[in-house]
Amino acid sequence: MARNSITRAYQKIQELSWEPTFATPVKKYPTDYKFTKAPKKEPLKQVMQSYFPMQEEKDDRSMGAMDGALRGNMFRSTQPRWMEWMKLFLGISPFPEISAARAMPLLTSVVPNPELHNGLVLQMIDEVRHSTIQMHLKRYYMKNYIDPTGFDTTEKSFDRCYAGTIGRQFAEGFTTGDAITAANVYLQVVAETAFTNTLFVAMPSEAAANGDYLLPTVFLSVQSDESRHISNGYATLLMALADPDNQPLLERDLRYAFWNNHALVDAAIGTFIEYGTKDRRKNRDSLRGDVATLDL
Repeated sequence: MARNSITRAYQKIQELSWEPTFATPVKKYPTDYKFTKAPKKEPLKQVMQSYFPMQEEKDDRSMGAMDGALRGNMFRSTQPRWMEWMKLFLGISPFPEISAARAMPLLTSVVPNPELHNGLVLQMIDEVRHSTIQMHLKRYYMKNYIDPTGFDTTEKSFDRCYAGTIGRQFAEGFTTGDAITAANVYLQVVAETAFTNTLFVAMPSEAAANGDYLLPTVFLSVQSDESRHISNGYATLLMALADPDNQPLLERDLRYAFWNNHALVDAAIGTFIEYGTKDRRKNRDSLRGDVATLDL
């Protein structure tokens, strides 16, 4: 699709938005932030005509890799210790993804930017895809791994397992409290900008080192969407920074968001890498970098 036709299609989309003059809209999701002086821009100018073919190609590659792993007998060579930890990890990971999808209506209700609303809709579709493909990956492990016990009970035991409740508390922060605090600062600006690198890059590196090549395929496909999500987050952040009254709120929320992400994500991924891997080489990037400075 030519760039000029994308621009025309994007401009046409903006005509579908309007502000009602016959009534005052009810604020369903409250926020302390003000957007009276905010610039109304959306950097990527996403349209569905270019979005869906891109996502279809990603899904085709992920499904093809699953078939290739089965034909290549991957499930007989993967480290059993790693697969045991995947029963917990893949039991938790789909929930934050679907919670992120649920967070997008919070932003569309409080951010007065029709351009950005379009990007948030596509992000919501992304998050539903991420949750679905991760649940499918867990099902694929359950069907083909030699010991499926644990992959088949994660949905039932999610709220009964202490580790599962920690993941639930983390994910529910995307949809709880102030709409901008939860969906923008906590999710987009901090979690997706900083901590998805730990989840979707360091973990796949460890998986490959332990003979699991499906997790890298699926999770790097997920990570490739995060740049657009980060763009949505920073567009909203710039709108908030346009009003000086929002600056104390941002300082408060950034401290909260960084600490909560660090306390759960870094501790969880560090545990998976420390106890789940049998490849103890210290010179590997995932063990040398900032994401996992563990003394192995």
